[in-house]
Amino acid sequence: MSQEQIAARIRQSIMTTPSGEKEFLASDVSYQDVYAIANSLLEVLGERESAVFLCTWEKDLVAASVLAALAGGFSLILPYAYSDSVLQQVQDTLSVRTAITDQPAELPAFLKPVQPERDPDSSFNHPLKVGPDQDFFYFFTGGSTDTPKMWPKTPRNLFSEAFYHSRKLNISHNDLILATVPPHHIYGFLFTVLVPFVSSASVVSKVCTFPEEIRNAMSQYSPTLFVSVPVHYKMFQSSPITNNSLRLALSSAGTLDRQDAGCFQAQTGTQVLEIYGSTETGGIASRERTGGDSAFVPFEVLDWKIRHSQLLVRSPFIPPGIAKDGEGFFPTGDQVQPSGDNGFILLGRADGVVKVGGKRIDLNELQDKLKEIQGVEDAVVISIPQENGRENEICALLQSRADIQDLREASADVVEPYALPRRIQVVDKIPTSSSGKYDRKRVESILSGGE
Repeated sequence: MSQEQIAARIRQSIMTTPSGEKEFLASDVSYQDVYAIANSLLEVLGERESAVFLCTWEKDLVAASVLAALAGGFSLILPYAYSDSVLQQVQDTLSVRTAITDQPAELPAFLKPVQPERDPDSSFNHPLKVGPDQDFFYFFTGGSTDTPKMWPKTPRNLFSEAFYHSRKLNISHNDLILATVPPHHIYGFLFTVLVPFVSSASVVSKVCTFPEEIRNAMSQYSPTLFVSVPVHYKMFQSSPITNNSLRLALSSAGTLDRQDAGCFQAQTGTQVLEIYGSTETGGIASRERTGGDSAFVPFEVLDWKIRHSQLLVRSPFIPPGIAKDGEGFFPTGDQVQPSGDNGFILLGRADGVVKVGGKRIDLNELQDKLKEIQGVEDAVVISIPQENGRENEICALLQSRADIQDLREASADVVEPYALPRRIQVVDKIPTSSSGKYDRKRVESILSGGE
């Protein structure tokens, strides 16, 4: 779509109030309330700020902040953590002085907190001052693994993907979404803020992360869509869940085990659609994980190709300023192999191969082998460079209640001697971040004896 077309569609989607007092947050906040919050933010911020921190997990405040940013012409930055040091680091780079928040007491003194008020009679009819291809929303990746990297997104990137999923998944005003991932993660932001807004769906306000919380929310709200991550689907193996209201379940932010997907379907009667993508690329492809299909089918709105086993994509979901090749393709960090006429099988990270004693070891493949050991519920494998920098030590953290010596012996039966982890630790639960990904820093700390 042209700039004018995408701008008109965005304007129509955010300025068309659903009929009556349609709920944005189930049993709590209406769409009219969101518009009122946005108006309040505009009155306080107006055009006086060029960039503002968004320090909240409240979905109505996130949605209102997006509207206010589009109409006020300022950018929103979602920090990867709310600690003083992280906020100071980002502030030093971008000169951010203000933060939209629902918890002002938790902000450092160098930031001015903004808390909106609500005028229930207000309407939102402001012109948009952010162009369709202008950077205005910033996410971070890598906060738990390496130096965090900031990724800008444009209205075209974000709303094009929201429009696409709403249409493809037939999401409408009749749907209610329950999620286990917060809105500061791009997957959570997309499916609990933007997708509901462009489809007039409702969303449960609470971010549920424990089986009992999810069970209670299922019973109280009867959601039709469940948005979660692999680590949460795994919980249902040992803590069953039942629900008859769901018509669709989604998983992203990591590879979903087929066994976990099958368990969820057996318990709820709902198949799990796995979405593959990243913060920088947006969604790329999907697969029905419980249907026995191991190949991902790319979304029809993007182009893709494979170069030396590496996946490259050209997509309206990718920011214009990101580095691409001469044809506009962005190289992902994943290795794939073609499957059928229009699909690919994900082989793992392109950087997931290390050398030990001159032998190449695929950490993803090793991790999968360890997961197959009886008594192992989950596993994370990492490599730690040795002092000389030329060799790597393979370490594994296993989620299990089995005896560690038995697990060591079982590992030796399924792994080549040169690939056998030098260090193996056993925990009741592998630490994860709020978005459901493995917390690499804590994993490394446990494996090094720091916890």
